[in-house]
Amino acid sequence: MNTTAMNTRAEAIPPHLSPQRGELIMFRNNRLLERLSRIRPPTVLAVFVPATALSFYLSLHFGTALLPSAGLFLAGVLFWSLFEYVFHRFVFHFYPQTEFQRRLQFTMHGVHHQYPNDKDRLVMPITVSIPLTLLLLALYYWVLGDLVWGFFSGFLAGYLAYDMMHYAIHHAKSFKNPILRKIRSHHLAHHFRDTRKGYGVSTPVWDSVFRT
Repeated sequence: MNTTAMNTRAEAIPPHLSPQRGELIMFRNNRLLERLSRIRPPTVLAVFVPATALSFYLSLHFGTALLPSAGLFLAGVLFWSLFEYVFHRFVFHFYPQTEFQRRLQFTMHGVHHQYPNDKDRLVMPITVSIPLTLLLLALYYWVLGDLVWGFFSGFLAGYLAYDMMHYAIHHAKSFKNPILRKIRSHHLAHHFRDTRKGYGVSTPVWDSVFRT
């Protein structure tokens, strides 16, 4: 491989995102932190399925009729897909410049790129997702008032679809459905071909819109 090809490869998959085999113990000296850094889908479902249902119930409870609540739900799902893309691209994939930034980036997302088949780190730990959810709920409530509940139920449903899809992409060997196969191929290309592209996990739509 010539120097130009090597440089292109390094840009597409920089060292701090380069895949490795096996799994990783992140916190060797702290069993509690190590346990909190690991999670499986049933835990996410146990927390966020009831939260999604409760949010939709609150939409009805606070006076938004069923049809408008359903519309807000769909708006929340669509907004999640854009949020997922933006968050993945600009937060998870910021390029670290200092040692602190490298550690932060590794903890947030780099660990998943370096160990993409670690089955205990394919969905977001609830120690991170719950505080982030509450922060976003407060922000959306400030903007939408009581209309937030229908919207937020859709947003949470989109998040659940993303997390479960992400787990399946890495855990399942193949999909029979052609749409799911395309989504899986799209995400694996992000890991193993070019980390500067393919930021959408649950849908490649925004990558098409923004040409990534």
